[in-house]
Amino acid sequence: LPRAAAGAAAGAIAATLTRDAIAPKPPRLKGTLRGLTAWSNLLIACGVERYTAREWSSVFASCIREDTFSQGDRDLVDFLPEVIHESVGLQVMEESLNYSVEGLMQTFGTDRISVGDCQRYGRTKVKRADQQAIANLVYGGKYGRDKLGNTKPGDGWRYRGRGPIQITGAWNYARMGELMGQDLLVVPELLAQPHYALTSAILWWEDRIPDSFLGETTSIRKRVNGGQIGLAKVQFLTDCVRKAIFEEAL
Repeated sequence: LPRAAAGAAAGAIAATLTRDAIAPKPPRLKGTLRGLTAWSNLLIACGVERYTAREWSSVFASCIREDTFSQGDRDLVDFLPEVIHESVGLQVMEESLNYSVEGLMQTFGTDRISVGDCQRYGRTKVKRADQQAIANLVYGGKYGRDKLGNTKPGDGWRYRGRGPIQITGAWNYARMGELMGQDLLVVPELLAQPHYALTSAILWWEDRIPDSFLGETTSIRKRVNGGQIGLAKVQFLTDCVRKAIFEEAL
């Protein structure tokens, strides 16, 4: 499935920042403190291209410390595959809405965008998709106002999905901005920059993935994506991460 569909199909559901009511968590565990080479090797082992892995190794080394995750490397085994898959190997940090006419109808349905607007703005063999118009339609209107806090003209496009977990909508940008100490409502583009993108994914993960989910790839995938799209790939990547971390310890 193209990144456009994978990101927007989950939409705001995947990126809502509201802590679950769950049982008390077990004590926090320390993770492994990795340097640039260790991070680069780990990313490459998970299928990230070498050049991209080298670029991102400093970001991971800076953002992920021993106490970043509540369960240390247990979290990382599940976190890293989701981030890598959702961002197409750390190469896509901004949602694409390059939908075909048929793709728009299948992904969002007529309650979010009319058949006429699908035909008007969707991609065909003779014209490109009008991604800005699409974003303002599917993330605007009553849905955008009630579910995302998008109340102003252009908010759908302005606060489209960014970062590897696709933070979407004004409310989620505002909440993430509070956690990061940045006014993301004013500068939403920050979430597409590597450091802020990874930080947003970490904060979202710690807020939305309870410790009881760890090791349950299907449950995590549903929370991240809203369904099971990409589950087989994430399971494969999870095995890669687990093996790479085990080999680090040898």
